[in-house]
Amino acid sequence: MSIKVFIPTLGRHTLKQTICSLNKQTYKDFEIILITKNDLTVNDINVIKQSNGYFEEAINLALKNINGDEDLVLFTDDDAIVSEKWIEEHLDFHEKNPNVAIASGKVIGKKWKNYPNSLFMRYKNTEFMKPYNIAFSEYTAFLTKTGLSVDRENIGEKDFEKSLAIAGVNMSLKPKIFEKKQIIEFTLRGSYNETILALQAIKEGYSSATFNKAIVFHQGEESLSRTTNTKIEKYLILEKHTLPFGVNFIFPIDEKLLENFLQIVDDEIPRLGLELALKGIKEKMIPHSFREILKKQKEILDKL
Repeated sequence: MSIKVFIPTLGRHTLKQTICSLNKQTYKDFEIILITKNDLTVNDINVIKQSNGYFEEAINLALKNINGDEDLVLFTDDDAIVSEKWIEEHLDFHEKNPNVAIASGKVIGKKWKNYPNSLFMRYKNTEFMKPYNIAFSEYTAFLTKTGLSVDRENIGEKDFEKSLAIAGVNMSLKPKIFEKKQIIEFTLRGSYNETILALQAIKEGYSSATFNKAIVFHQGEESLSRTTNTKIEKYLILEKHTLPFGVNFIFPIDEKLLENFLQIVDDEIPRLGLELALKGIKEKMIPHSFREILKKQKEILDKL
């Protein structure tokens, strides 16, 4: 067996605990690989230096360093403690579910907030919040026709669920499906990078899923996807509502439907995010150009 575990990190003090928990795994044949912008060295652990970019670039570096010959690739965070059977249970899950390309185990502790759920609850009986296509009708967390990723009310109640709610702190991939893939580099904080991976696989006929094993304890350090800073949270809300722009590269978004939706959305920041997404789609922006617009919007929100 050949298994790789990637950890994007800034070298926080909690990384030592993460590595310690990995060293206690019941399954022993795996390699830990750190991805960092810092000058970081850890005994007997490979480090990939990230020279530029943001979190999406870090994920793409990991994807470039799989060759398809591995049996499994996993991701976790540098503030996570993985359970002793974490690798073993992910491996067992993938062996039993050959059509699942990407999976997420159970996360205990801090989780990121899916802000578009607020719009989903308000408009869930409208055309705007219907599943993108029939495949997503089976998903507890699914893609809407307007390009948002939202959660049904009963999410997480079953031992196995088809779902877009993949958590990067507890994520596994089948390498042969993802070895030549790259995610779209269009955000500043990596929102929905896991969802983009899942959508790429779903388009090819595979599934993404969650399951109630392979537990990870998430300690909840300040992170790109979660914050107590109200100014940063405003930007996070904005960024998560720009997802339709990224989705459009995989599943085309109905521009007219999104325009009609914007006519009834009155929440200021979600509306702004959707407007930016629609602008990017209409103008056929490249992802890095869209990211520059997000930078300007973040500067504006930081001053409010």
